[in-house]
Amino acid sequence: MDSSVLEVMPIIVMLAFACLVGTGALLLGRFLGPRKYDKVKYETYECGILPLETANRKISVKYYLVAILFLLFDLEVAFLLPVALAWKELVTVGPIILYLMGFFFIFFLAGLWYEFKVKALEWER
Repeated sequence: MDSSVLEVMPIIVMLAFACLVGTGALLLGRFLGPRKYDKVKYETYECGILPLETANRKISVKYYLVAILFLLFDLEVAFLLPVALAWKELVTVGPIILYLMGFFFIFFLAGLWYEFKVKALEWER
């Protein structure tokens, strides 16, 4: 075998094992699990209180836009904070890191601009 294949063989074995375990768990649950379906099983769970609405209630798109905004700020901190904390150690490659973080920051500002353009934070329109 080629040496490059031998280097990635543990990763291939690990991925195959993970797929085997996942598939096995799904099949075991499917074939060994209970098959008792009744009305109570399909009711909406609301802490013992009788359901007031159906479980298929529509969720506003605004909820998802706020979730995207949260992810946008969360990822910004996740990428920029480690660079800011390690900046003294990165002095030799500082300009490269600065350009890469600037590239990321442009995408962050584009996402933020989109959030304000679609007025994601204005609940009353």
